[in-house]
This record gives sequence, C-alpha cells and structure tokens, in this order.
Amino acid sequence: MLHCPYCHGYEVRDQQLGVLGGGPDAVRYAQIVRQWADDVVFFAPRGTLTERQRSELTARSVEIVEGIVTRVVVEDDRLSGIEVDHGRTVPRAALFVPPRFVPNNGLLAGLGCEIDEQGWAVTRPGGATTVPGVWVAGNVTDPRAQVITAAGQGSAAAIAINADLVDEDVRDAVAGRTVTSR
Repeated sequence: MLHCPYCHGYEVRDQQLGVLGGGPDAVRYAQIVRQWADDVVFFAPRGTLTERQRSELTARSVEIVEGIVTRVVVEDDRLSGIEVDHGRTVPRAALFVPPRFVPNNGLLAGLGCEIDEQGWAVTRPGGATTVPGVWVAGNVTDPRAQVITAAGQGSAAAIAINADLVDEDVRDAVAGRTVTSR
C-alpha cells in the first residue's frame, strides 16, 4: 500500500496497480497513478462517480470496480489482490491510497491566527500569519510541503522575521529610543 505516486510510482511501474477511491480528489489521483502503468483499477464506493469522472477514467483505460473494499489479500508478505464486498478479488501488486492531510493547527488557532476552511494557517508572503509576530513554514500552512519545501519556507520566514526586527530597530532609532544589537 502506497500513498504517493511521485514518491513510489517508479518502484511499481508497469505492474497491476489499484487506487482506493472515495475522497474528493481520488479520480485525479488515479489519473496520476495511470502514468505509471497501463493496468490500473479504480476502486470506488457505489454511486460516488459522476458521469464525467467515469468518462475520464474510461478514456484512459482505467478499470472501475464499484463496491466497498473489504479485504486486502496478502500472500507471502506481498499484496496479491483487493477483495470487494460482492466477493470479487481483483489481482493487484500495489494499492495507492490517497492521503488526507490534516494540519496540526491547535497552537496557531489558540494564538488567534486565521485558519482557512481546510484548517491551514493563512499567511502572507514570507510566512507571516494574521497575528503580529507569528510566522509559520512547512506543512502547517501548505499540505504539499515536503522537507525541501518546508526548509525553503523556513528560510523565507527567517529572512522576513529579520527584516521585521530591522524595521523595528529603524522605527526605534527614528523615535530616539535606544537600539541594541539582537
């Protein structure tokens, strides 16, 4: 079972792949997985696909199996199939399960930071939140932020914080207040 076609697709390329549907972006996710193999099956709960989604999957030769996945069949420590509630077992070598990212935003919400409808911190360029003096970086504000992205955002936030502190020093100096090195 895999979560990321970008991270794991190459290792299972050209094999019998499956995608577990059910979420809002699952069909798009299946289209990404389809880049790695010609034999892809999309497992969808009954009645959840629109005609357009069916058409798009069918156009790219993605088989649709409707029903509830009841079991993942493993033989010799390897995935061998996916069983659905009507008793059919579909042979598969790998199953992609689209992740659902949930931000750990309790601290930010507690500080009064604005949080969007999906739960992610709202920021301005550089990572500043809606609360003065609070900056964020990484996957508390961007669900796709992997380590390299989070590191870059952290660097941008550090630069923004430093610039804010320098601006404060300038304001203090203009007002005649003593400025100390930080």
